[in-house]
Amino acid sequence: MKSDSAIISFIENFPVSASLKEADTGKYIVNNVYNSRQFGVQDPTDLVGITIRDLKFRQSEWGARYASMIEKLDFRAREEKSHVLGRHQFLDDDGDAQLEEMVKFPVLGSRKNILGIVTYRHDITPTLPPNNLYRLYRNFYDTKSAIWRVLQYLEVDLYFVTQPTEAQFRVFLLKSERFHIKEIAKFLNMSDRTVECHLNALRNKVVDGNLTHVLSLVKWNASCACNSIHC
Repeated sequence: MKSDSAIISFIENFPVSASLKEADTGKYIVNNVYNSRQFGVQDPTDLVGITIRDLKFRQSEWGARYASMIEKLDFRAREEKSHVLGRHQFLDDDGDAQLEEMVKFPVLGSRKNILGIVTYRHDITPTLPPNNLYRLYRNFYDTKSAIWRVLQYLEVDLYFVTQPTEAQFRVFLLKSERFHIKEIAKFLNMSDRTVECHLNALRNKVVDGNLTHVLSLVKWNASCACNSIHC
């Protein structure tokens, strides 16, 4: 298996995160740079011979749960001798939260014996509506840190002179998704007047008070995402 240069070359040059590991031990045989750097490892060869449980995660408790989920997917691919799909929350070494879609499939020998497990990971975070993005970050961070990181992710942090409260921020996010005041009020279980008050407060917290401009800068791929109010 380790001598199969064609598979190794394919993994190394795959355009998204990819890896190949031993089916029985879970030890990495080869990774590409996209995969290793998410774990804070610059040289992919440094992962060779270790398992996902040997990696140092930014949040160790979460990392242990994540490693367990990955091992269960590996087991399914091995036992079913077929591809399996998974969707997981992931925190990379830079502290950025991701929602990843993962495909695992076994590499079978001529006698249907399993030679290894190939994994492809794709970051689908850019498809998330802003409100869902915030919910993702709240799984890893306290309120204040999550708000700041989402503002940075949306590339509008420099337009805020003061950080909004959580209530204000959630109104901002839903407003950026083009929802009307009544829709936002219903979703957040508040009155229309309260939503309007939060919008006024937001105007006082952005550069030049131009909230409309800041909202227009929030970009997300609505065609690839579900409506966050109904998710």
